[in-house]
Amino acid sequence: MRVAFWLTFTVALILGALYGVGYFLLPNTLDVTRSVSIDRPRAAVFAMANDLKIAKEWSPYYARDPDAEYSFSGEGPGSGQAMHWISTNRQVGSGGVTIVRSTLNREVDTIIQLGDSATFNGRMMIQKTTAGSSAAWTVSAVCQAGWINIPCRYMNLALSKIIEKDLDDALARLKTQAQQLPNVDFEGLAPEFLTVSAQPFVYSAAQTSASDQAEVDRALAMGVDAVRRFMAESAMTPAGPMVRQTTAWNAADQRMSFNVGYPYSGPTPLTVVNVQIGQTPSGQAMKVVHTGPRETVADTYAKAFAFLQAHRIALREQGLPWEVVSDGSDGAPASTRIEIYIPLQ
Repeated sequence: MRVAFWLTFTVALILGALYGVGYFLLPNTLDVTRSVSIDRPRAAVFAMANDLKIAKEWSPYYARDPDAEYSFSGEGPGSGQAMHWISTNRQVGSGGVTIVRSTLNREVDTIIQLGDSATFNGRMMIQKTTAGSSAAWTVSAVCQAGWINIPCRYMNLALSKIIEKDLDDALARLKTQAQQLPNVDFEGLAPEFLTVSAQPFVYSAAQTSASDQAEVDRALAMGVDAVRRFMAESAMTPAGPMVRQTTAWNAADQRMSFNVGYPYSGPTPLTVVNVQIGQTPSGQAMKVVHTGPRETVADTYAKAFAFLQAHRIALREQGLPWEVVSDGSDGAPASTRIEIYIPLQ
């Protein structure tokens, strides 16, 4: 009887001590933050954090089981996108992540569900730095009231170091993958995604250097002049601004071919001399707007292709861009507004 009493007393004393330590000394919240510096603009890093189909590949669990079963839902990327996974690896298990809010190029807030009971809040903060950007990832949780509160505090104490390591590993992979992207800052690009319809097109074909802007300008001017003369002689009515379509590009010798002309309305002339008749490009495309002289349009192209690569948006096979020149339609360097269309799958 005495042994039972002392055993009960000892257990009660230990439980009381654990309760006191947990209640008075251990925090009611879990809050772990880890950060990394990345030699790329923050827009590229944000693209990899705001799309869970990309984020899964640098997540804490993907490296442990790349063969886990993943599913996605919601209008992604961004707020509302959700990812769920199931793995036979006990270190991965099952769980899910939902983006509840995102601020362009700055922040991604998530809810992280591990198994059936553990729920955490996640926040990725991305900032500009002189070397590129920094990403700080915070995982937090608050213990609920009731009997579970004290065990939860002890669990948080055990989990904090595990979560810290997971965040370090994931951020290291994020850095590695981000630094494989072009070092081009496309923040502020504001692309549009749309379906473009074909129009009847009268054009002149040209082949020129891709690196000599003066030669490109001369070819544009000659092509536009030939098309305008033909349209005037044939009483054709333009149905829109000038269109320049790249038809071939040879990076090795820096040569390109393009068609330049105008969409038109009305009947097609029976006789076509010194020009050609066809259709303007069509289909799914990303549109970006270049404002300024043609000499700087290469910068806008670089931003557009960097955007597509960071967001993993696939180009149409053998698809080449085209331009709609709304202002300065003579094709001269003084043109101030050029709509660039890049064909997509």
